[in-house]
Amino acid sequence: MATMSSAAPASLLDAARSLVPLVQEHAQRGERERRLPDPVARALRESGIFRMCRPRALGGLEADPLTALQVIEELSRADGAAGWCAMICGTTGAFEAYIPAEGGKEMHASPDAVTAGVFAPSGRAVEVEGGYRVAGRWAMASACHHCDWLGGTAVVYDGSAPRMLPGGVPEAVVPMFRASECEILDTWSVSGLAGTGSHDFAVVDVFVPSSRCIRLPMTAPTHPGPLFVFPLFGFLASAVAATALGMARAAVDELTRLAATKRPSGMTTSLATRPSTALAVAEAEATLGAARAYLLEAVGAVWDAAVSGTSISLRERARVRLAATNAALGAARAVDLAFTAGGATALYAESPLQRSFRDVHAVTQHALVAPHTREVQGRVLLGLDTELPMF
Repeated sequence: MATMSSAAPASLLDAARSLVPLVQEHAQRGERERRLPDPVARALRESGIFRMCRPRALGGLEADPLTALQVIEELSRADGAAGWCAMICGTTGAFEAYIPAEGGKEMHASPDAVTAGVFAPSGRAVEVEGGYRVAGRWAMASACHHCDWLGGTAVVYDGSAPRMLPGGVPEAVVPMFRASECEILDTWSVSGLAGTGSHDFAVVDVFVPSSRCIRLPMTAPTHPGPLFVFPLFGFLASAVAATALGMARAAVDELTRLAATKRPSGMTTSLATRPSTALAVAEAEATLGAARAYLLEAVGAVWDAAVSGTSISLRERARVRLAATNAALGAARAVDLAFTAGGATALYAESPLQRSFRDVHAVTQHALVAPHTREVQGRVLLGLDTELPMF
């Protein structure tokens, strides 16, 4: 497995670990306010974690995927919402490798600028001289309150009809808007990952120069490097899964702590002595460990290929995506085991187990790691023809 990193892995991991007390301190505040608390967002910005995957030429750290996954996992173990926001803003930097050089220079005149956005094509763009006029509304824009720039995919229209590409798909761009041009709509009232502040945002007839638009499908990055050779959606899926792994680790640790101190009704000994508790802990540890190991192995193999300049096959891409889905679902299984074994105690608002349960099941709803993604992954591994969305 490659050890190359362009971002001093130890320093990024140390930064994440040093932020754990602050993240934990403000976790409940984030739940109440339905957004990442300002002190946590500020610390993630100042630590470099929000720009860990941005090209170095744009002031980023260009962290390798394995380091990024561990940073995300560490923060998610402390607070799922904080880990999620670190994942969203941190990995958005990989997209920024495709922004034209002029636009990247404009956006990152301040190196610590924070960017995020939504890939769903929920906008409409009309090409005009020098760029596009864009309108649209995008849902689930995590950490939007803390961003300097927000991107949202828009379909290009000629009159009333989408402009079609030769392959029979609509032409689309990802305009990068100034945060001041966007209206944040208070829509994020949810059961899980409430503290991520993933509200909708909207723009109305905003001009965006071509220099600040990423054209889809993306071809060669403006900024070369192994990180930008790594399959982008495989990386993003793996990063989503890393949040679930961190949440699951926290849940299993909490069950172990609880089992040593809780004395269930009718028992004279602790929860730890109940045979079902031992079975739950054993299964949760094995499930979580196997899920994590497969993800790191699959990502590591493709990272080796990216570093060495070796072609990355469709099968290898499918394995990364499968490992990411498996990690998210395995993490959810581990949390379910911990939650169930914790008994009625896990229902109370002060129990970390109920928070882990809600948050991890929010992760499994994400389009990149939802259970249905295994169908496409399995078809690729079987050598069958299939559509390949976001591979």
